[in-house]
Amino acid sequence: MTEQDIKTGKDLLEEDFVKKNPGWVEELNLMVKSKQKAEIQALSSFGFQYLTEMYLPLKLQQKDWL
Repeated sequence: MTEQDIKTGKDLLEEDFVKKNPGWVEELNLMVKSKQKAEIQALSSFGFQYLTEMYLPLKLQQKDWL
């Protein structure tokens, strides 16, 4: 992660909409602490059809995004 990524993560942790979702807080803290980030491109190995037909619709349905 770049210093800007770390700053963005810390800034997000201060947002009320993030504080209301403990899962997001946990994941952001882990990312900031480990200085590693996860990106959706990492899932492309499963194929773009998986992303568009399974992963993204599920995330949107569950309102589980950051």
